[in-house]
Amino acid sequence: MKCAACNVENPAAAKFCQACGVPLAMARAPAQPPAVEPPGAEPKSAGLRISPTVIGIVLLLLISAVGAAYVGWTLLEDSPQPGATAAVDERAIEEKRKKAEQDRLADERQKTADAEREKQRQLADAEQAMKLAQSKADEDRRRAEDAVRGTEEQAKRAEAKAREDARAAQQAQAQQQAQTQQQAKAQQESKAQPDKAQQDAKAREAKAREDARAKELARQREERAAAAREARARQQASATSTARPVETAAPAPAPVQAAPVAVAQAPVQTAPAQNEPCAGLTGLKREQCTSCNRHSGLRRSACEDRAVDRYCETRWNKPGEPDCVDPRRR
Repeated sequence: MKCAACNVENPAAAKFCQACGVPLAMARAPAQPPAVEPPGAEPKSAGLRISPTVIGIVLLLLISAVGAAYVGWTLLEDSPQPGATAAVDERAIEEKRKKAEQDRLADERQKTADAEREKQRQLADAEQAMKLAQSKADEDRRRAEDAVRGTEEQAKRAEAKAREDARAAQQAQAQQQAQTQQQAKAQQESKAQPDKAQQDAKAREAKAREDARAKELARQREERAAAAREARARQQASATSTARPVETAAPAPAPVQAAPVAVAQAPVQTAPAQNEPCAGLTGLKREQCTSCNRHSGLRRSACEDRAVDRYCETRWNKPGEPDCVDPRRR
Protein backbone atom coordinates (compact mmCIF):
# COMPACT_ATOMS: atom_id res chain seq x y z
CA MET A 1 0.00 0.00 0.00
CA LYS A 2 1.26 3.44 -0.96
CA CYS A 3 1.30 6.31 1.45
CA ALA A 4 -0.91 9.26 0.36
CA ALA A 5 1.57 11.76 1.81
CA CYS A 6 4.96 10.58 0.54
CA ASN A 7 3.89 7.96 -2.01
CA VAL A 8 6.13 5.27 -0.42
CA GLU A 9 5.15 1.62 -0.78
CA ASN A 10 4.37 0.03 2.63
CA PRO A 11 3.38 -3.52 3.70
CA ALA A 12 -0.35 -4.35 3.59
CA ALA A 13 -0.52 -4.97 7.35
CA ALA A 14 1.16 -1.65 8.27
CA LYS A 15 -0.98 0.98 9.95
CA PHE A 16 1.49 3.85 9.55
CA CYS A 17 3.89 4.84 6.81
CA GLN A 18 7.42 3.59 7.51
CA ALA A 19 8.91 6.64 5.82
CA CYS A 20 6.85 9.59 7.16
CA GLY A 21 4.65 8.00 9.89
CA VAL A 22 1.31 9.17 8.49
CA PRO A 23 -1.64 6.81 9.24
CA LEU A 24 -2.47 4.67 6.25
CA ALA A 25 -6.26 4.50 7.18
CA MET A 26 -6.83 7.80 5.39
CA ALA A 27 -5.70 6.23 2.17
CA ARG A 28 -7.85 3.12 2.67
CA ALA A 29 -11.23 5.07 3.09
CA PRO A 30 -11.93 6.84 -0.24
CA ALA A 31 -14.25 9.81 -0.25
CA GLN A 32 -17.81 8.92 -1.26
CA PRO A 33 -19.11 11.03 -4.13
CA PRO A 34 -22.36 12.95 -3.56
CA ALA A 35 -25.53 11.21 -4.56
CA VAL A 36 -26.73 12.17 -8.03
CA GLU A 37 -30.33 11.78 -8.93
CA PRO A 38 -30.95 9.80 -12.07
CA PRO A 39 -32.30 11.72 -15.01
CA GLY A 40 -36.04 11.46 -15.67
CA ALA A 41 -36.85 11.03 -12.00
CA GLU A 42 -39.98 12.85 -10.82
CA PRO A 43 -39.41 15.61 -8.34
CA LYS A 44 -40.83 15.05 -4.97
CA SER A 45 -43.70 17.09 -3.95
CA ALA A 46 -43.30 19.86 -1.54
CA GLY A 47 -46.22 18.75 0.64
CA LEU A 48 -45.49 16.50 3.58
CA ARG A 49 -47.66 13.70 4.67
CA ILE A 50 -46.71 12.52 8.17
CA SER A 51 -48.07 9.26 9.29
CA PRO A 52 -47.58 7.49 12.65
CA THR A 53 -45.42 4.95 10.94
CA VAL A 54 -43.11 7.64 9.64
CA ILE A 55 -43.00 9.25 13.04
CA GLY A 56 -42.10 5.94 14.60
CA ILE A 57 -39.38 5.39 12.02
CA VAL A 58 -38.01 8.92 12.56
CA LEU A 59 -37.92 8.40 16.30
CA LEU A 60 -36.22 5.12 15.85
CA LEU A 61 -33.67 6.73 13.56
CA LEU A 62 -33.09 9.55 16.01
CA ILE A 63 -32.55 7.08 18.83
CA SER A 64 -30.20 5.11 16.64
CA ALA A 65 -28.37 8.29 15.63
CA VAL A 66 -27.98 9.35 19.27
CA GLY A 67 -26.69 5.89 20.20
CA ALA A 68 -24.33 5.89 17.28
CA ALA A 69 -23.14 9.36 18.17
CA TYR A 70 -22.55 8.28 21.75
CA VAL A 71 -20.68 5.20 20.69
CA GLY A 72 -18.66 7.21 18.16
CA TRP A 73 -17.84 9.81 20.75
CA THR A 74 -16.80 7.12 23.20
CA LEU A 75 -14.63 5.47 20.59
CA LEU A 76 -13.20 8.81 19.65
CA GLU A 77 -12.38 9.52 23.25
CA ASP A 78 -10.80 6.13 23.68
CA SER A 79 -8.85 6.18 20.41
CA PRO A 80 -5.59 8.23 20.25
CA GLN A 81 -5.41 11.39 18.32
CA PRO A 82 -3.80 11.25 14.89
CA GLY A 83 -0.97 13.69 15.84
CA ALA A 84 -0.16 11.82 19.07
CA THR A 85 -0.36 8.53 17.23
CA ALA A 86 2.03 9.86 14.61
CA ALA A 87 4.45 11.04 17.33
CA VAL A 88 4.15 7.73 19.12
CA ASP A 89 4.73 5.93 15.84
CA GLU A 90 7.75 8.08 15.10
CA ARG A 91 9.16 7.40 18.54
CA ALA A 92 8.44 3.71 18.10
CA ILE A 93 10.08 3.82 14.68
CA GLU A 94 13.06 5.71 16.11
CA GLU A 95 13.26 3.27 18.97
CA LYS A 96 13.06 0.47 16.46
CA ARG A 97 15.79 2.09 14.42
CA LYS A 98 17.91 2.59 17.53
CA LYS A 99 17.20 -0.91 18.66
CA ALA A 100 18.00 -2.20 15.21
CA GLU A 101 21.23 -0.14 15.24
CA GLN A 102 22.01 -1.38 18.71
CA ASP A 103 21.23 -4.90 17.62
CA ARG A 104 23.42 -4.41 14.57
CA LEU A 105 26.22 -2.96 16.71
CA ALA A 106 25.74 -5.72 19.26
CA ASP A 107 25.82 -8.25 16.43
CA GLU A 108 28.98 -6.63 15.07
CA ARG A 109 30.54 -6.55 18.53
CA GLN A 110 29.48 -10.16 19.07
CA LYS A 111 30.88 -11.10 15.69
CA THR A 112 34.09 -9.20 16.49
CA ALA A 113 34.29 -10.87 19.90
CA ASP A 114 33.57 -14.24 18.30
CA ALA A 115 36.19 -13.55 15.66
CA GLU A 116 38.69 -12.52 18.37
CA ARG A 117 37.85 -15.60 20.41
CA GLU A 118 38.15 -17.73 17.32
CA LYS A 119 41.49 -16.10 16.56
CA GLN A 120 42.64 -16.65 20.14
CA ARG A 121 41.43 -20.22 19.96
CA GLN A 122 43.24 -20.74 16.67
CA LEU A 123 46.38 -19.20 18.16
CA ALA A 124 46.02 -21.42 21.22
CA ASP A 125 45.42 -24.44 18.99
CA ALA A 126 48.43 -23.51 16.88
CA GLU A 127 50.57 -23.05 19.99
CA GLN A 128 49.30 -26.32 21.39
CA ALA A 129 50.00 -28.01 18.06
CA MET A 130 53.49 -26.51 18.05
CA LYS A 131 54.06 -27.75 21.60
CA LEU A 132 52.76 -31.18 20.67
CA ALA A 133 54.95 -31.22 17.57
CA GLN A 134 57.96 -30.09 19.63
CA SER A 135 57.27 -32.71 22.30
CA LYS A 136 56.79 -35.34 19.61
CA ALA A 137 60.04 -34.26 17.95
CA ASP A 138 61.81 -34.41 21.33
CA GLU A 139 60.30 -37.82 21.99
CA ASP A 140 61.35 -39.03 18.54
CA ARG A 141 64.85 -37.66 19.11
CA ARG A 142 65.05 -39.36 22.51
CA ARG A 143 63.79 -42.59 21.00
CA ALA A 144 66.34 -42.31 18.20
CA GLU A 145 69.11 -41.62 20.73
CA ASP A 146 67.92 -44.53 22.88
CA ALA A 147 67.85 -46.73 19.80
CA VAL A 148 71.38 -45.63 18.88
CA ARG A 149 72.59 -46.22 22.43
CA GLY A 150 70.84 -49.58 22.49
CA THR A 151 72.45 -50.50 19.16
CA GLU A 152 75.87 -49.40 20.44
CA GLU A 153 75.39 -51.35 23.68
CA GLN A 154 74.27 -54.41 21.73
CA ALA A 155 77.30 -54.03 19.49
CA LYS A 156 79.57 -53.68 22.53
CA ARG A 157 77.95 -56.68 24.20
CA ALA A 158 78.26 -58.66 20.99
CA GLU A 159 81.90 -57.61 20.64
CA ALA A 160 82.60 -58.48 24.28
CA LYS A 161 80.83 -61.80 23.85
CA ALA A 162 82.81 -62.44 20.68
CA ARG A 163 86.04 -61.65 22.54
CA GLU A 164 85.01 -63.92 25.40
CA ASP A 165 84.06 -66.65 22.94
CA ALA A 166 87.39 -66.21 21.16
CA ARG A 167 89.25 -66.26 24.48
CA ALA A 168 87.30 -69.33 25.58
CA ALA A 169 88.00 -70.96 22.22
CA GLN A 170 91.69 -70.12 22.55
CA GLN A 171 91.73 -71.49 26.10
CA ALA A 172 89.86 -74.60 25.00
CA GLN A 173 92.26 -74.98 22.08
CA ALA A 174 95.23 -74.44 24.41
CA GLN A 175 93.81 -76.98 26.85
CA GLN A 176 93.17 -79.39 24.02
CA GLN A 177 96.70 -78.86 22.74
CA ALA A 178 98.07 -79.30 26.28
CA GLN A 179 96.04 -82.47 26.69
CA THR A 180 97.21 -83.67 23.30
CA GLN A 181 100.80 -82.86 24.23
CA GLN A 182 100.35 -84.55 27.59
CA GLN A 183 98.94 -87.62 25.91
CA ALA A 184 101.72 -87.59 23.33
CA LYS A 185 104.28 -87.10 26.07
CA ALA A 186 102.72 -89.86 28.13
CA GLN A 187 102.86 -92.13 25.10
CA GLN A 188 106.44 -91.11 24.44
CA GLU A 189 107.33 -91.65 28.08
CA SER A 190 105.56 -95.01 28.11
CA LYS A 191 107.47 -95.95 24.97
CA ALA A 192 110.73 -94.50 26.27
CA GLN A 193 110.58 -96.21 29.67
CA PRO A 194 112.25 -99.44 28.46
CA ASP A 195 114.87 -97.45 26.56
CA LYS A 196 115.42 -95.26 29.61
CA ALA A 197 115.87 -98.30 31.83
CA GLN A 198 118.39 -99.72 29.38
CA GLN A 199 120.15 -96.37 29.16
CA ASP A 200 120.27 -96.16 32.97
CA ALA A 201 121.70 -99.69 33.17
CA LYS A 202 124.29 -98.86 30.53
CA ALA A 203 125.14 -95.64 32.35
CA ARG A 204 125.57 -97.53 35.61
CA GLU A 205 127.77 -100.12 33.90
CA ALA A 206 129.88 -97.39 32.29
CA LYS A 207 130.16 -95.63 35.62
CA ALA A 208 131.21 -98.85 37.31
CA ARG A 209 133.82 -99.45 34.63
CA GLU A 210 135.13 -95.92 35.02
CA ASP A 211 135.31 -96.36 38.81
CA ALA A 212 137.14 -99.65 38.41
CA ARG A 213 139.52 -98.07 35.94
CA ALA A 214 140.11 -95.16 38.28
CA LYS A 215 140.84 -97.59 41.12
CA GLU A 216 143.21 -99.55 38.88
CA LEU A 217 144.97 -96.35 37.90
CA ALA A 218 145.27 -95.36 41.56
CA ARG A 219 146.71 -98.76 42.42
CA GLN A 220 149.20 -98.49 39.60
CA ARG A 221 150.21 -95.03 40.76
CA GLU A 222 150.71 -96.37 44.27
CA GLU A 223 152.84 -99.22 42.92
CA ARG A 224 154.95 -96.84 40.91
CA ALA A 225 155.35 -94.59 43.93
CA ALA A 226 156.39 -97.59 46.04
CA ALA A 227 158.87 -98.66 43.36
CA ALA A 228 160.28 -95.13 43.22
CA ARG A 229 160.62 -95.07 46.98
CA GLU A 230 162.38 -98.44 46.91
CA ALA A 231 164.72 -97.24 44.16
CA ARG A 232 165.58 -94.17 46.14
CA ALA A 233 166.17 -96.34 49.19
CA ARG A 234 168.53 -98.56 47.16
CA GLN A 235 170.40 -95.54 45.86
CA GLN A 236 170.82 -94.23 49.36
CA ALA A 237 171.95 -97.63 50.51
CA SER A 238 174.49 -97.89 47.69
CA ALA A 239 175.80 -94.43 48.50
CA THR A 240 176.30 -95.36 52.14
CA SER A 241 177.99 -98.63 51.21
CA THR A 242 180.76 -96.84 49.39
CA ALA A 243 181.54 -94.84 52.45
CA ARG A 244 181.54 -97.88 54.92
CA PRO A 245 183.09 -101.32 54.64
CA VAL A 246 181.47 -103.44 52.09
CA GLU A 247 178.80 -105.60 53.55
CA THR A 248 176.81 -108.21 51.95
CA ALA A 249 173.61 -106.65 50.88
CA ALA A 250 170.43 -108.51 51.52
CA PRO A 251 168.46 -109.38 48.50
CA ALA A 252 165.67 -106.92 47.68
CA PRO A 253 162.21 -108.22 48.22
CA ALA A 254 160.30 -109.14 45.14
CA PRO A 255 157.55 -106.73 44.10
CA VAL A 256 154.18 -107.81 45.28
CA GLN A 257 151.69 -108.36 42.52
CA ALA A 258 148.26 -107.03 43.46
CA ALA A 259 145.33 -109.29 42.94
CA PRO A 260 143.00 -108.29 40.15
CA VAL A 261 140.05 -106.24 41.33
CA ALA A 262 136.60 -107.51 40.41
CA VAL A 263 134.37 -104.87 38.84
CA ALA A 264 131.04 -104.64 40.65
CA GLN A 265 127.95 -104.25 38.54
CA ALA A 266 125.91 -102.65 41.32
CA PRO A 267 124.85 -98.99 40.82
CA VAL A 268 127.26 -96.48 42.28
CA GLN A 269 125.97 -93.37 44.02
CA THR A 270 127.98 -90.37 42.90
CA ALA A 271 128.01 -86.81 44.10
CA PRO A 272 126.06 -84.28 41.95
CA ALA A 273 128.15 -82.66 39.25
CA GLN A 274 128.90 -78.98 39.50
CA ASN A 275 127.17 -78.20 36.18
CA GLU A 276 123.90 -79.98 37.06
CA PRO A 277 120.97 -77.46 36.66
CA CYS A 278 119.04 -78.91 39.62
CA ALA A 279 121.98 -78.86 42.07
CA GLY A 280 121.05 -77.34 45.42
CA LEU A 281 117.24 -77.74 44.91
CA THR A 282 115.06 -79.78 47.21
CA GLY A 283 111.46 -80.82 47.55
CA LEU A 284 108.96 -79.69 44.93
CA LYS A 285 111.47 -77.45 43.14
CA ARG A 286 113.83 -80.36 42.56
CA GLU A 287 110.96 -82.58 41.40
CA GLN A 288 109.85 -79.94 38.88
CA CYS A 289 113.42 -79.25 37.75
CA THR A 290 114.35 -82.89 37.24
CA SER A 291 111.07 -83.72 35.48
CA CYS A 292 110.55 -80.60 33.33
CA ASN A 293 114.04 -79.21 32.66
CA ARG A 294 114.02 -80.44 29.07
CA HIS A 295 110.69 -78.71 28.27
CA SER A 296 109.82 -75.07 27.65
CA GLY A 297 106.72 -72.87 27.28
CA LEU A 298 103.32 -74.54 27.69
CA ARG A 299 104.86 -77.97 27.89
CA ARG A 300 107.00 -76.91 30.84
CA SER A 301 103.94 -75.41 32.61
CA ALA A 302 101.90 -78.59 32.07
CA CYS A 303 104.85 -80.72 33.22
CA GLU A 304 105.26 -78.61 36.39
CA ASP A 305 101.54 -79.00 37.15
CA ARG A 306 101.85 -82.77 36.84
CA ALA A 307 104.96 -82.68 39.02
CA VAL A 308 102.98 -80.78 41.69
CA ASP A 309 100.23 -83.41 41.55
CA ARG A 310 102.76 -86.23 41.88
CA TYR A 311 104.76 -84.61 44.64
CA CYS A 312 101.80 -83.38 46.69
CA GLU A 313 99.56 -86.41 46.16
CA THR A 314 100.06 -87.52 49.79
CA ARG A 315 101.23 -84.19 51.23
CA TRP A 316 98.26 -81.82 50.64
CA ASN A 317 97.70 -79.35 53.53
CA LYS A 318 100.03 -81.23 55.87
CA PRO A 319 102.31 -79.51 58.40
CA GLY A 320 105.83 -78.89 57.15
CA GLU A 321 104.76 -78.90 53.48
CA PRO A 322 104.44 -75.22 52.42
CA ASP A 323 104.50 -76.17 48.71
CA CYS A 324 101.38 -78.34 49.04
CA VAL A 325 98.81 -75.92 50.52
CA ASP A 326 95.44 -75.74 48.72
CA PRO A 327 92.20 -74.78 50.58
CA ARG A 328 90.12 -76.54 47.94
CA ARG A 329 91.61 -79.90 48.85
CA ARG A 330 90.89 -81.76 52.05
